[in-house]
Amino acid sequence: MKLQGKTAVPALCVLGVGMAVGMAMGMGSSTAAAETRALAASGSWKAFGGTSNNGTGVCGISGSPGKRYFGLKQFADTDTFEVQMQMPQVTDKAQIPLTLKFDANGTWSATGYGFHFADGDPGINFPVNRSQADRFAHEFKSSSQLTIRFGSGGYQPWIMGLEGTMAVSNAFQNCMRALK
Repeated sequence: MKLQGKTAVPALCVLGVGMAVGMAMGMGSSTAAAETRALAASGSWKAFGGTSNNGTGVCGISGSPGKRYFGLKQFADTDTFEVQMQMPQVTDKAQIPLTLKFDANGTWSATGYGFHFADGDPGINFPVNRSQADRFAHEFKSSSQLTIRFGSGGYQPWIMGLEGTMAVSNAFQNCMRALK
């Protein structure tokens, strides 16, 4: 942990660009179709579980509060889970430093990497150590607001409501515990 003022700041794990983007895109040469099912829904948030395009087990949460996509994905047999956000006009492999703050909790720092979702929309993703998953999940589900600030790219801060995250977070955590 690094310190910022008197608040402990967990630094999010940063993987190599290729690995992070590959995980986000469902790495593999298999042409199997993803098979996921809804586990819970509340407000604009949904939890899901099943298999990714390459047959790997996956659990996730996604939502679009304020018409901004934000998602979490945990793949089986990995030590991280991925945070993904839709970002207009970002280029593949662009590196964008950012911070996340849930209500008055400590600040999370990361570097987001540009990629394109399967539907062609641009986005960024970054990994969070699985060892920090419980803390991240607790802050995500018990907070009312998430503020994301971007260190480059000229992006305005995102402020999104987290109403409904308690119900979907519990389903996501149960799914993650069952992943093998």
